[in-house]
Amino acid sequence: MADRAGLLEKAGRLKYALAAAAVGLALLLWPGGRTADGGEGDMTEEARLQALLSSMEGVGRSEVLLSEKGAAVVCQGADSATARLDITEAVRCYTGLGADKIVIFKMNESWRDEP
Repeated sequence: MADRAGLLEKAGRLKYALAAAAVGLALLLWPGGRTADGGEGDMTEEARLQALLSSMEGVGRSEVLLSEKGAAVVCQGADSATARLDITEAVRCYTGLGADKIVIFKMNESWRDEP
């Protein structure tokens, strides 16, 4: 019985990560917007992913760099294990990269203060 309760508790925590990944995937599949002159928006893949990640709970401001070999994400919420898992899942779903090709770093806010 205790194993069953523990499994249900873990499933309850996982539902938020899965919900965030599902919302992210839905946003990524949503047709791109149009600019004022009627042309397609010119957001890069990195900019789209960055906007998605920054809108996720716990991530905060983010910067994204993508290549064929992997992805690097720098964000304010990188010290949260939940945010790191959500970021990894969103990047994995969007790019098809394995989790071992996705790195997440804590954003350094102090560089702006330096002359």
